[in-house]
Amino acid sequence: MKANPFFELYVGDRISSNEFVTIFSPMLVTHTEPLFMPGNIVVTGIQGCGKSMLLKLLKPQTRIEYEQANREFPVPESLRKFVCGSVNLAHSSVIDFGYRDAIDENVQKTELLFADFLNYLICDSLLESIEVYLGASKNIRDEIGLNFDREQMDLLAPKIANLAVWEGWLGECNSISELRLRLQHRAKLYRRFVHGKDMELSSEIFDTATAIGAPQIALAELLHSSGALAADTNVFVDIDQYEELGNISSRDTPGQTVDYRAVINKALASRNPELSYRIGTRGYSWKRHGRIHGTSGNLEFMRDYKYIDLDQILKKDEDDSASAKNVFDSFAKDVFARRLRYAQFTFSDELDEDLLERVYGPNLTPMQKVNQEMGLREPEKYLKLDAEWSRETKDALLRLAKKDLYSAKLGEFWVRQKGDRENINVRDELLPWMRNSNRWWRKERANVLAVLIASQSRQKSIWGGAKEILELSGGSILAFLGLNQFIWSTWLQRNDRPEVSRSTLPEISVGVQSTAIHRASNAWYDMVFQQSGRSAERARFVKYVGDVLRYKILSDEKLSYPGANGFSILNEELDNLPAVRGFLEQLADYANMLMLRHTTKNPGAGQRTKFYFHPIFCPTLGLPYVRTKEPYYARIREVADWIYKAGYDVPLAQSPKAQQEELF
Repeated sequence: MKANPFFELYVGDRISSNEFVTIFSPMLVTHTEPLFMPGNIVVTGIQGCGKSMLLKLLKPQTRIEYEQANREFPVPESLRKFVCGSVNLAHSSVIDFGYRDAIDENVQKTELLFADFLNYLICDSLLESIEVYLGASKNIRDEIGLNFDREQMDLLAPKIANLAVWEGWLGECNSISELRLRLQHRAKLYRRFVHGKDMELSSEIFDTATAIGAPQIALAELLHSSGALAADTNVFVDIDQYEELGNISSRDTPGQTVDYRAVINKALASRNPELSYRIGTRGYSWKRHGRIHGTSGNLEFMRDYKYIDLDQILKKDEDDSASAKNVFDSFAKDVFARRLRYAQFTFSDELDEDLLERVYGPNLTPMQKVNQEMGLREPEKYLKLDAEWSRETKDALLRLAKKDLYSAKLGEFWVRQKGDRENINVRDELLPWMRNSNRWWRKERANVLAVLIASQSRQKSIWGGAKEILELSGGSILAFLGLNQFIWSTWLQRNDRPEVSRSTLPEISVGVQSTAIHRASNAWYDMVFQQSGRSAERARFVKYVGDVLRYKILSDEKLSYPGANGFSILNEELDNLPAVRGFLEQLADYANMLMLRHTTKNPGAGQRTKFYFHPIFCPTLGLPYVRTKEPYYARIREVADWIYKAGYDVPLAQSPKAQQEELF
């Protein structure tokens, strides 16, 4: 990252606490304050949206690093009274339970052992957090409400070991260190078992298995009742990458599938005031997976947990795709400045807000893309003039194209739509399509026109400028970092200087940006195939429907319907075909598409939902990302046909076979 500040995209669960202080942007903290309050919290968001970075604020090492760096801890003072144990399911061998799928036939036993293993990991992490805080300054200890010193905690260790919940397994422990070694030993026995080194677990392990959540509740109660923690100190448990549980291999025998997520859900359902959970997950893994282990019930929103949806916080507003109420733009700009500062570029703090534009320049208008950046020779040959138009009209458009192809193409479509009725042999500002009264007509076609001319000239479309990079990110900080990664990599490859000076900010040309953005877009599309779920079908759907919509735009000779870069479906039709809705929701959960409420302009037409490709795919698909016109109104059966052609034989209604015969 010293050479390319954006080389490493996924840093939330890997960077050190020291690096975290420099790189972390606190912009989202004000929008996620419930994370630091009592009660179970589920933090959802697409890959790389910042979940792990936020959850890292719960760790004691992070808080200590802020103090040592003489930096203000981003969490408000009134919300800092907590200790937290953390388990990352992807990094703690928890998902390795999948190695036992062909061996263990007793589903219930496997689930109970999984719960016990997780309990021991959580309790060890809670005690580790307290140990770390014991070495912190008095100011931090007072802030979190830690009243015991090391000696007092060691005296408390035997009482913890003798808690009834362990059923005597921990034995005699005379210090926190001894206690943690016993907890870690049990976890080690589980790791040997799931990795196949031990074919059987000792019967003693199963006989003393703990119910999910029980040990950590008992531990929290003792820490409070003993006075080790202040009565109002919150005890949290952070379980990150919950979605990994859905990927664990299990037996395919009907009725014998291990449901690891239901086990964790049961811990949330206890709603014990001594302990609060923080679950970090992607949306697709949480939705429709609320079953509580050992019951027929499901978790209840607002009763069992509250929700922080980072996608919703960062999502672009329906009516103004450029602003998103400035949440995402401000967040991305702050991340950009912090990455450059980490890479040791020098600039004043006052430049942070304008830094993106200083490096990438202002946004390019469609007119600039066409007239300046495409570099077309003989631009007039890209006009398509009808033979029946008057000689005066054709000559005027040809003359205009030589100096302003963008305006001439607008004129071409204007005449096709409105007819060859007016004298256009006038000054440019008096041309009918350039009048102020027709500014919305121009705006609706501007970005489509730039893509269309690029297609006609067999060029790749032009992309670049600070604002466009934010737009192409589509509210995803991971996509923003990915675009920057490719831009800086391309710039460094073309830089003649062996050493990039850190004393001045680079100014990266539009040519470099555009080339890199196309590379990033292609890479992002290829990554869809690597995702979980129906990744291949989703990738083919993106490509197929992208081609369908692109054809609709490019074949529209009058450019009378420039909004076909997305499609809209009646909610009633979506509700009638849940399999189609489910597939489209999965596209949205994986950030392949944006799924937005559609306020139709047609009165009495019914509520609709509209779908657009994530903007980062648009360069690859040859589509504009700007949403200034009503999308294509698709019927549900047409969308089902698209899904079918993408390789997913989606079941329709109650009788899939009959419905499909009628449809296909």
